[in-house]
Amino acid sequence: MNKKRMAAFTLTAVMAGAMAVTAHAEGHVFGYTCMDLTNPFHIAMRDAMQAAIEANGDTLISIDGQQQQIKQNDVIEDLITQGIEALFLNPVDSASVQPELEACASAGIPVINVDSAVQDKSLIATYIASNNVEAGKQCGEEIVKLFPDGCNICVIENPLAESVVQRVQGLEEAIEGTNCTIIDRKSISTMDAVLGNAEDILTANDKIDVFWGLNDDVSLIIQGAVESAGRTEEIKVISVDGSPSGKTSVAEGGLYATAAQSPVSIGEKAVECAYTLLDGGEIDPEYSLPTTLVTAENVADMGADAWS
Repeated sequence: MNKKRMAAFTLTAVMAGAMAVTAHAEGHVFGYTCMDLTNPFHIAMRDAMQAAIEANGDTLISIDGQQQQIKQNDVIEDLITQGIEALFLNPVDSASVQPELEACASAGIPVINVDSAVQDKSLIATYIASNNVEAGKQCGEEIVKLFPDGCNICVIENPLAESVVQRVQGLEEAIEGTNCTIIDRKSISTMDAVLGNAEDILTANDKIDVFWGLNDDVSLIIQGAVESAGRTEEIKVISVDGSPSGKTSVAEGGLYATAAQSPVSIGEKAVECAYTLLDGGEIDPEYSLPTTLVTAENVADMGADAWS
């Protein structure tokens, strides 16, 4: 958004906020919806937002998208009806959320897009996420370092989530021009599809050196499948997230590595941006937060019992 558009957006949002305060006498009201509120990352992000908002005496209404864009679109309509002044959005489907971006714009509600990008960024106030390309690249660079003569890689990804698309992009960029090759890949949109796909990949491929999962929840299931298949000596499972469970697995010799991001930092930055807009200030169109590769060598310094 350019400055003129942001100013107009902000003015409209403040007017909408004034109406919402009439309905919510206790203060400002914000909405949060994510693709999956059973995911520890999204829970940690929500909790960071809620702590910052409630510290100001304001309210956060949080509703799960349940990995269904139709459901999440209904959720956003409900949040608009409840008089939210800003929406923190982690979309299920980057493209199919478009009608609700338009609905928020019509209602003068700024959208703070977090973690996974919407397709049309012209209708959001800002996009805040980990540097997902860099996270994938860190994984790929570690793979190349481990296997300088080449290796076979299998991948479980989610093409509907832009954050995951970017991670895969980074991974592919890092291995380009090497003999490290992706030999099999499966796409998922729900967690209940992970185990079956992991088992199918393991059955179909006799020679796998690395199995990469789109996040720690997925990768821990992959790790379990690898262990059940008796192939832990052969296959290194590498992930993205840096969740407490992921880092604990690295420390215990399960996952080989995970590129750690910080849902706490994303949540806190999102709230900061929302208040800046409501106060009539300007924000950047995008914020990219750094990630750190966690391995057995540095996991003790990373704090396995909490998100970064």
